[in-house]
Amino acid sequence: MKSYRTERQWRLVGKAWEIRAHLRKQLQQADRDVTLHAWLGRRSAASAGRA
Repeated sequence: MKSYRTERQWRLVGKAWEIRAHLRKQLQQADRDVTLHAWLGRRSAASAGRA
């Protein structure tokens, strides 16, 4: 599976079961009740802080 991340998008390329597994893994590391939109916003803000 491949993951491409830019400031405005996150693209996951792979088989459906690989993408589901990756998203589940990311969800375990985040709050359970966070939406994908909120999670992506936090990831983008964290990436911007590193640059």
